Amino acid sequence: MKILCAVDDSDYSRLAIQSVGSVFRSAVKEIVLLHVVDSHLVYGGRKAAGAEAKSLLGLSKKIQQAGKKLLHEFAERLTVALGPAGSMPVMKPVLVKGHVSDTIIEWSEKIGTDCVALGSRGIHDIPGYVLGSVSRKVMIHAPCSVFMVKGPIGTQPFPVLIALDGSKSSKFTARTLQAWLDPEAVSLRLVSVVPDRFTDLASEVLGKRQVRNLLRPIQRGTRELLKDYREKFLKTGHEVKTELLEGAPPDQILQAAERHHVGLICLGSKGLSGIERFTLGSVSEWVSTYASQSVLVLRHEG
Repeated sequence: MKILCAVDDSDYSRLAIQSVGSVFRSAVKEIVLLHVVDSHLVYGGRKAAGAEAKSLLGLSKKIQQAGKKLLHEFAERLTVALGPAGSMPVMKPVLVKGHVSDTIIEWSEKIGTDCVALGSRGIHDIPGYVLGSVSRKVMIHAPCSVFMVKGPIGTQPFPVLIALDGSKSSKFTARTLQAWLDPEAVSLRLVSVVPDRFTDLASEVLGKRQVRNLLRPIQRGTRELLKDYREKFLKTGHEVKTELLEGAPPDQILQAAERHHVGLICLGSKGLSGIERFTLGSVSEWVSTYASQSVLVLRHEG
C-alpha cells in the first residue's frame, strides 16, 4: 500500500500522521510526505518585497528552509507513529510549490498512490459545503481513496464503522479494508441502510401493513448481505458486529457513528459527478463533510 500524506504546519496534520500510524501500520509499504507551498504566499511575498530580486530570493530561501524543517519533523513523527510493528515503510519527503488542493490531486495521480491522507479542519455549515476546503476538494477529485482525519482515532482496538451495500464500490471497500485494517488494531461494525425513498413512495399509495410486507424481502436481503460481509471479515481475523438501519443513508450512518462512539467511518464512493452530485448528492461526500469522526472513502477507478 502506498500512501500520500499531505501535511502543513497544523495540529490537524499532526493528527493525520498519528492516525496513519494507527490505521495502516501493518499494510503500508511506502509513504510520500508532501508539503505544498501555496503559490499565493510566494506572489504575496513578491509584492511585499517590491519585486526586488534580493528580497525575493531571501523570502524563497526562508520558505524552502521552513518546508524542509516541517517535512523532517513529520518524518520523525511518522517513524514514532508506525512503531516497531513490521518493517518500516519507504518514506519520501517532497516539497513543491503550487495551488494546494490541485497539487495534492496531481501528485496522487502522478505517483499512483492508493490513498491520500490529510487533516481536515471540519466544515459543518451550508456555505462551507458549497465553497469547499482543501480536504473536501481532494475528497471529491482525487483518483484514489482519501483518508480525512478530523480528530484522534482513539486507543487500540479502536471502533470502526463500515457502511456497505450491494454495489461494486462496497464490494471493493470490503476487500480493500480486509487487507488494510489490522485485526488487532480495530473492532468493526458493519452497517447497511434500507433507504427511505422506497417506503416514502409506497406509503403514499399503500397502507402500513402492505408497506411492511413489501419491506420484508428487502430487509431479509440486506441481512443476508451483512452476514456475507461479516463472514468475509471473520476469515481475516477481525472482530465484527453488524447492524441493519432504515432511513436516509447519510443520516443513519452519521447517527450510528455517534451512537457507537466510533473513531473512523469507512465507506465506498459511487463516483457521482456534475449535476448528479449537485441534485442527488453523494453519500460519501455528505458523510465526509458532516461527520465529526475521521472518514476513509474508498474509491476504485475502473
